[in-house]
Amino acid sequence: MSTGILITDLAGVSRPRALAAGEVLVEQGDEADEVFVVLTGRLAAVSSATGAEVVVGSLGPGEIVGEITVIAGGRRTATLRATEPTEVLVIPRYEFEAWLGRHPSSADAVSAEARARVDRSQVAAMVAQLVGDAEPETIQAVVDRVEWRRLVAGEVLFEEGDPSDAAYFVVSGRILVFVRDEHGAARALTELGRGQVVGELGLLDRAPRSATVRAVRDTTLARFSTELFDDLVLRSPALMLHVARGLLTRLRREPLVDASRAASVAVAVTARCDADPVVDAIEGAMATFGSVRRLSSGTVDRILNRPDIAQADRDHVGVPRLSEFLHEADVGNDYLLLQTDPTVTGWTRRAVRQADRVVIVCSARPDADERRHVRDLLLEVSDLEHVTAMLAVLHPATADRPRGTADLLRDFGVDDVVHIRAGVPGDLARLGRLASGNGVGVVLSGGGARGFAHLGVYRALVEAGVPIDAICGTSIGAVFAGGIATGMTHAELVPAAERLFHKLLDYTVPVVSLMKGERISASIAEVFDGWDIEDLLVPYYCVSTNLTRSRLEIHRRGDAFRAIRASVAIPGILPPVPMGDDLLVDGGVLDNMPFVPMRADPRINTVLAVDVAPERGPRARGDFGTSVSGMRALGGRIRRQPTPYPSISAVLLRSMLVGAVHNQRNALSGGAVDLHLDLDLPGVGLLDFERVREVEALGYEASSERIATWAAQAGWAGVS
Repeated sequence: MSTGILITDLAGVSRPRALAAGEVLVEQGDEADEVFVVLTGRLAAVSSATGAEVVVGSLGPGEIVGEITVIAGGRRTATLRATEPTEVLVIPRYEFEAWLGRHPSSADAVSAEARARVDRSQVAAMVAQLVGDAEPETIQAVVDRVEWRRLVAGEVLFEEGDPSDAAYFVVSGRILVFVRDEHGAARALTELGRGQVVGELGLLDRAPRSATVRAVRDTTLARFSTELFDDLVLRSPALMLHVARGLLTRLRREPLVDASRAASVAVAVTARCDADPVVDAIEGAMATFGSVRRLSSGTVDRILNRPDIAQADRDHVGVPRLSEFLHEADVGNDYLLLQTDPTVTGWTRRAVRQADRVVIVCSARPDADERRHVRDLLLEVSDLEHVTAMLAVLHPATADRPRGTADLLRDFGVDDVVHIRAGVPGDLARLGRLASGNGVGVVLSGGGARGFAHLGVYRALVEAGVPIDAICGTSIGAVFAGGIATGMTHAELVPAAERLFHKLLDYTVPVVSLMKGERISASIAEVFDGWDIEDLLVPYYCVSTNLTRSRLEIHRRGDAFRAIRASVAIPGILPPVPMGDDLLVDGGVLDNMPFVPMRADPRINTVLAVDVAPERGPRARGDFGTSVSGMRALGGRIRRQPTPYPSISAVLLRSMLVGAVHNQRNALSGGAVDLHLDLDLPGVGLLDFERVREVEALGYEASSERIATWAAQAGWAGVS
């Protein structure tokens, strides 16, 4: 665009500034409140994503720079440095914004020019993350030679069987990779988002495309031709290694794996409440993890200074400008938060289809009109595989607990639910973390009475300010995880544990099991009877072992009492739990610390696992041969005299844990857990159910310092 009119119009509110060669005008990451026009000389726009400086643009006389943050918000995306003696005109941000409003055609041109520099900066950052800052020549070569491909949602990038002529980096948006079977039905392989690569396999083996790739959102891709790709992988072993690792990872994956965190979140408030405070709280929680650009239809109209442009249909003259704006807001920030209108408008449709995750904040008991509104929103994204829908059920401050969530989930066909209570800031903060894929998940292991140590860990987490956004457990860990999920505080859980576990052991004739199970069933029912898992305030699951089908059962829905009772059913000690035609026993048989499902949850980014299972099992107290005398063992017990025999309960408990603990150690070596608390609890037996406060204190002592140190280093202290 010609800047002559801009310079003339704003002569009275702008000022010149002279720069010597090498002098910096602005630094990458600075706050932005000014725009610049180059009058003489030349500026280099330099990106330094990981320390390596890469020139992503060069600007000479008559060109505008610094306008990107005016258009999309955020901080400076590049450093501006004079490459020769240079003079610029400095224009205050608000004056430039007003001028753009008076010259909409110029605003479109400014947006298009800015987009090229934004995209080059993004590609430079992506490549720098792959090859490190030791290869600035490689990064610069990419930026100088890359081409661009822009797809609208639904558009195909290439078809299975097409020639392999390029590889692509996803700069913004999301793509779906799929193949078709002999009947023509599509089978999704994976979804790829910002920063990931597609199409490289064909360039490596020179074979035709092995899959079809389609945009599921408006998407911008950096295109690497065959020649450029060959040059880069030969030049950079690090880039070649990344490409190979990426291919191997995708080949090992199960079909349709979520690509990354939810970088774009749409929030629709259908409950009869003031929507802004709800979205404010979600925005605040997301801002803890990066820059957030929040947009509503009113905000978009005001920034672009075009009434109702946010509602524009696809063929509207203003759509290109709107699309550019949303693209720049997306790539210029870590998160995009899109607030829908109160009804299903053009902006609402655009917002939910632009999102990775749609959060619908609905009433606990929605009426017919609200139910219709929720269904209409879900219908808008029903054809988009990449969009996940989360129901956030808003409860009055006076509500004692959630109820009837299962009916809502069945009615709306949604699996993902979070409960929030009016006036409880922590609930909304949890929603923001889960919605953006930054949740904290806590996993509690089995271990008999040693599980009272979980209560001490809970106390330490609360003191350190670490939030619990989802929780799960096995065996006794399932009990205390469930208690936390109901909203019970530490001060409530400890006396409840003393009461519920007092005189828990009710021995019987050992035909089915050593114990009747009446007392433990009554104790679990006292807390959880009448609760569905989906009604729990904190997202929860527990695991049991299905003896009938030889598999692990993950309980995320249904009767909380029965699921938890199954999870604690130690084989041989407590009777199994029937569920349909199947028999369920303790989850510790197959997985004594079920962190894998937690890590696989796309809402969770940080996983803490607490292991209270003893490192060593029962020891031999002498050589009693290969047979035993039950009468001698019983007599010793009656006379309180030591015998060389281990107790049957100790043998059964430890036998259950051996395989699970072995598998758990192997799995933990993969780094799937961010903080693994393996607690040393000397002298605590698996059946010491009368030592609640003592073991709780040991758990606190063994974990508090480690949790506090980790929380401070990870930035969690005080977040909750």
